[in-house]
Amino acid sequence: MLSDWRHDTFLGIEMEQFVGLGVLIGVVVAWQLIVTRGIALLMHRRMQETDRRAFWDRERRRLSLPILWLGIAAVILVGFPVLDFDPDLEDVAKTIGSLIGAAALVLLGYRGIDIFSEVLAARAAETETKMDDQLVPVIRTSLRVGVTAMGGLFILSNLDVNVASLIAGVGLLGLAVALAAQDTVKNFLGGLTIFADKPFQIGDWIVIGGVEGTVEEVGLRSTRVRTFHNSVVTVPNYTFTDNNVDNMGARAWRRYSTTLGLSYATTPEQMQAFVEGVRAIIRANPGMRKDYYIVEFKALGASSMDVMLYCFMSAGDWNEEMRIRHVLNLDIVRLAQRLQVQFAFPTQTVHIDSAPGQPFQMPESPPPDQLAAAINDFGPDGSAGQRADQPLTSGFDNG
Repeated sequence: MLSDWRHDTFLGIEMEQFVGLGVLIGVVVAWQLIVTRGIALLMHRRMQETDRRAFWDRERRRLSLPILWLGIAAVILVGFPVLDFDPDLEDVAKTIGSLIGAAALVLLGYRGIDIFSEVLAARAAETETKMDDQLVPVIRTSLRVGVTAMGGLFILSNLDVNVASLIAGVGLLGLAVALAAQDTVKNFLGGLTIFADKPFQIGDWIVIGGVEGTVEEVGLRSTRVRTFHNSVVTVPNYTFTDNNVDNMGARAWRRYSTTLGLSYATTPEQMQAFVEGVRAIIRANPGMRKDYYIVEFKALGASSMDVMLYCFMSAGDWNEEMRIRHVLNLDIVRLAQRLQVQFAFPTQTVHIDSAPGQPFQMPESPPPDQLAAAINDFGPDGSAGQRADQPLTSGFDNG
């Protein structure tokens, strides 16, 4: 009777085969519990931080579904031939098992990529550069595309599709698309070059091809730059490989070059004191470079006596640079007031040759011996000239 019961059929399936299916279902459930619990136990033993354990608990729950599917696929592919089902049913089960297995592997690949991306993003957040933060989603998307393509090819192969001819056709189609979209390919290669060479970082102030602003986002096709007009310019990535990139944000020092014009009423003593006072201001300012700066009386201009100011400042961004300039310029204005010198502005002096009843008189020239004495006083043996190595004031020189 027992033998007859085992061979009784229902819906064309013997009872012992139903029992076998029940055993296989139990194997699948046990597989999922053992694997997921094993992962949890392993991670909890290796990790002490609460945040990291919570992260892996969440990922374990996300891994449970593809692990279940993988167990179902394995049971179908291995168990159905053992249960000796009808050949046609076995073929259908084999196809279904292959599809479920492929889907499970793709899901496992997705979960693995997500875990890898989150770990990579945490590592990238610890670095100073922001470029690798932009690279993480690109890597994640690329890996997902690769896993999807491999899973799709595996499924098509199990559906008896000629994968080799399909790949060849896709290759020809890809070549045609690449020829028709050369700019897209150039932009993609340009994006890879940016990520590899890192000519700039997120937040850097750059100048390229007439575009000037701060880098906001770097993608595989284009880069977004926020201009100083607060507009956003999308720059194709191939532009960065075909043009010079001036990275203003990579400067160790920011240059400040200007001309300070003093009025012609300034005496030589005031001029020398003013020059040395500006040098003293630079030395006292903590934001200024102390080992290289130039402050010199450089020219007699059309309406001013010109002092050259050439210096460098340490500033992390534009706002800080403007604050340092503000303090420097205020100190220079205070110095000028203290020395009683005036800044010049464009002026023009008009001399009227003569007026009615007042004929113009040419000024008399000093006698020749007085002119010769003046020349000698400013010569090598004279004492009127101020030597470059002998500053008038004390305390600060051009060193």
